[in-house]
Amino acid sequence: MKRCVKLFVLVFGVIGLLASPAFADGSLQLGKTGGTPVTVSMEKLMKMPATEFYTSTPWTSGVQKFRGVDFKLLLDTYDITAQTVRISALNDYSVMVPASVLRTDGAILAYHLNDGEMSIREKGPFWLVFPFDRDVRFQTDTYWAYSVWQVKAIDGQN
Repeated sequence: MKRCVKLFVLVFGVIGLLASPAFADGSLQLGKTGGTPVTVSMEKLMKMPATEFYTSTPWTSGVQKFRGVDFKLLLDTYDITAQTVRISALNDYSVMVPASVLRTDGAILAYHLNDGEMSIREKGPFWLVFPFDRDVRFQTDTYWAYSVWQVKAIDGQN
């Protein structure tokens, strides 16, 4: 009986991921405080000026190349002016990040890892990444908690 329940939960969990808009077409939900969220496609994000850097992470082996949209540009482009931003993942993990951290500490919304798109298994389609090797203050539990992978939504909060 327990085995059936586990299988049921697993199957419907996978179906839920497959039905997710972020999975289906590599899109992202962006919302400003009190505004209607907009869906932004991977293609549109990739047309924005890109930032790339090399860094190691606690979740990968060795130095990796990340490419994506600088968070300052992303927040400015979509008029997200809130003091705090909620970053949400496909598995419904979310974290509140001070917008000032996203704007000034080199954070990017990565869509490429080592020049390739990231599958969900590889923490994609989007991953909030900091240049961890650039500053020891980024190598802390706080910044690691901010580094959400499988990002599905970014919302301004009051």
